[in-house]
Amino acid sequence: MSSAIIALGNPLMGDDGAGPAALECVRRKCLPAGAALVDAGTPGFRLLHILADVDVAVLVDAADFGGTPGEIRSFTPSEVRSLRSVPLSSHQDDVLQLVALAVRLGQCPRQVAFCAIQPARIAPVQALTPAVAAGLPALAEEVMRTLRTMLHGSEGS
Repeated sequence: MSSAIIALGNPLMGDDGAGPAALECVRRKCLPAGAALVDAGTPGFRLLHILADVDVAVLVDAADFGGTPGEIRSFTPSEVRSLRSVPLSSHQDDVLQLVALAVRLGQCPRQVAFCAIQPARIAPVQALTPAVAAGLPALAEEVMRTLRTMLHGSEGS
């Protein structure tokens, strides 16, 4: 079974770079056999190709879920909904809509989960805010816990 931890975000936009920063923390951990680490940046429709190549995917990103900056949440696509009302275009992406499109195309992993951190500032700055930087170790631990849970749960499938 193939699995991937996929970091999303732009390090040039402040806390939006939390996904790639968390991926660096995950690199220092003992990964399950066959787990790939992918820094997808801001992939747009390229995310469809990344998702098509794995059975299990954990997406790591900064997401505004109304929490306290640095707070961590995990969820599946079915547990949330996109707040964007604009359809997908080639210059604008919505990760939830892209995952839904992958499902419709029959190219979505069997299991997808998100591990997100609440940002404090998304702005053209190359540094994470202190709250988000302090939350990276917890985000990396949540990513690992989520991946292990997904892989363990799928062994009996």
